[in-house]
Amino acid sequence: MPRVGTRARTSGTGRLEAFSDAVLAIVLTLLVLDLLPDGARTPAQLLEAWPTYLAFLAAFLTVGVVWLNHREAVARIRAASPVVQVLNLGVLLGASLMPWPTALISAALERGDASAQIAAIFVFAVVTVIISVPWLALDLHLIRHPALLRSDEDAAWMRAHARASVATIAAAPVSIGLAFVSPIASLVLYLVVVVVFFVVRLREEVVEDGGGEGPVAEDADAGGPNTDPGTDLDRTL
Repeated sequence: MPRVGTRARTSGTGRLEAFSDAVLAIVLTLLVLDLLPDGARTPAQLLEAWPTYLAFLAAFLTVGVVWLNHREAVARIRAASPVVQVLNLGVLLGASLMPWPTALISAALERGDASAQIAAIFVFAVVTVIISVPWLALDLHLIRHPALLRSDEDAAWMRAHARASVATIAAAPVSIGLAFVSPIASLVLYLVVVVVFFVVRLREEVVEDGGGEGPVAEDADAGGPNTDPGTDLDRTL
């Protein structure tokens, strides 16, 4: 008979994933609002707005990487403890801020001076750190509490993702310093970073397809395997 309080301490990942998907979908939708022109524009004027398109692409791909990594991470989590849920909210907090620096960068690159452009890149870098810090904390928490994961391979993935989070945090001061030389180059740096993340994710998919079906994302709330986290989870919390 399960102990009293087990249900309150852990839960399946279905609701966590659904809520996170909804938040990220809204964020991606809000990003496109900055592309809307103030009025009618000629083709030449539309081309002159290329910094806005570049900022949108960098922000969209950044949130896209968050979604891809979140999907992969949730597929590897057997049950979500309160700590996992809170850290997940931290990731979503950072992601939900992304439309703000995107709008700042678009305006600064189109009409602002050098100081406005540097400030906009600074805000963008800070937001990426706000996303990465709770990601790193979540990875480390799951590594220290392997009973929350589905297998030992999932702990190895968390360690690899933790290193990626550290790299993202390290890229922030580099991008800010580069902004003093060229704000565009700083934005391109983030594009390169997210493209590297996309390539890494695609390689992971290829490896998993070649070696097995990978993690099974079954929701404990939906009645799949491991519906009851059990006493092992309680001992890890």
